[in-house]
Amino acid sequence: MTQDPDAKAALAAIHSARAGVTDQTSYSVVYDLMYGAICGLLVASQGLELPWSAVSLVVAMAGLAYAVSWWKQRYGWWVNGYSPRRARWVAVALTTVLIGLMCVSIWGRYAGIVWMPLATAAAGFVAAVVGGRLWMWVWKRELQTGPQ
Repeated sequence: MTQDPDAKAALAAIHSARAGVTDQTSYSVVYDLMYGAICGLLVASQGLELPWSAVSLVVAMAGLAYAVSWWKQRYGWWVNGYSPRRARWVAVALTTVLIGLMCVSIWGRYAGIVWMPLATAAAGFVAAVVGGRLWMWVWKRELQTGPQ
């Protein structure tokens, strides 16, 4: 772009870039499964005894960092889940669900329910897969229609 771009040309370039992003982000379900496994492990880690809770938390955080790095390497960009205006509610809802599951997992540990981390991990996995796909759908719609 030039120093003083034509307003119509600049707007066309923005629309073109947005369309390119939405066309480019039809990603494999493998990413969702990886993200779901990471979130499930984060949830389960809260209900495990030491040292397993610490180990699984570190593995999940490293997995999350890897997932972000993989996405950036593959697509050349990364969007914070909370920054898009309309998609933000999906990220907030998913975070609320995962925190609730973490609390149930912690409760299960102190109640002596040894299978609780497995149950909450499974629920966290499903919530993350569904929430991730829903977030991407809402975000793509936001890019296509523009900010409102």
